[in-house]
Amino acid sequence: MSLSLNDRVKMALCPDRVILMRFSHGLHPHLLAKCIVPCPEVEAASGWPAAVAVLREALKAPEWQKAATTLVISNHFVRYLLIPWNDQLSSDEEWLAMVRHCFRQVYGDAAERWECRWSGGGFGMPLIASAIDPELLLALHQVAQETGVKLDSVQPYLMAAFNHWRRRMVSDNGCFLLTEPGRIGLACFHDGQWGGLVFEPLPPSDTAAVLPELLQRMLLRLEMGEAPHDIFAFAAEVPESAWRQTDGPTIRLLPLEPLPGLPPEAGAEYAMALMGE
Repeated sequence: MSLSLNDRVKMALCPDRVILMRFSHGLHPHLLAKCIVPCPEVEAASGWPAAVAVLREALKAPEWQKAATTLVISNHFVRYLLIPWNDQLSSDEEWLAMVRHCFRQVYGDAAERWECRWSGGGFGMPLIASAIDPELLLALHQVAQETGVKLDSVQPYLMAAFNHWRRRMVSDNGCFLLTEPGRIGLACFHDGQWGGLVFEPLPPSDTAAVLPELLQRMLLRLEMGEAPHDIFAFAAEVPESAWRQTDGPTIRLLPLEPLPGLPPEAGAEYAMALMGE
């Protein structure tokens, strides 16, 4: 395998596995290498340290060396909040204080330490904020330094996936639905601004049976005045039969594009890493 410093490595960190993919540089990147390394089941229950340990060992292999790298973090390891706009805030420092205050109100004093980021639709519009344990970020950068990997970007899964699909979600009143094993999220938008955000556990078995009721419960939790017209769903590991259409919003699936070197049936397993940019 011929490796170049201009190659791109895309990774994902999940509670039960680590995903790695290497792509060639250019307008039409080719998949050069891929692997999924499971976390030991007993250790995975302890949270992100087990996944970071697996990542550290995986990155010692030569096929992941000497390339720009993007890492997507599972929503299991991230907390999200919708932050209202405040005309009194102008600097990043003031917004950071506001975001941390909102997280503290929901999660308590532990949120004071979290690494917070936020993004929004523009002036006067609500923002979506994410929070990650700073020890996780420190551990990831230490792993990169130890293994000689250039870690360019660390991205929460919700934001990475939304940015990947945003041009396909044409609606004045819709939702972006995102699933991964064990977790489902719903982020709603209307008139160009965020309108609600909710996450729920996703049962690992019999997803098709529980998904319709689960989705209705999530829509009710959003407490929106008007039901969304469209739900854009990126749920690579959920069978299409689970999305049987019922009364209510139209569900529009966001399918992964075929990728040379990656069999269609394997796309769901690598979906999270593919969202990294």
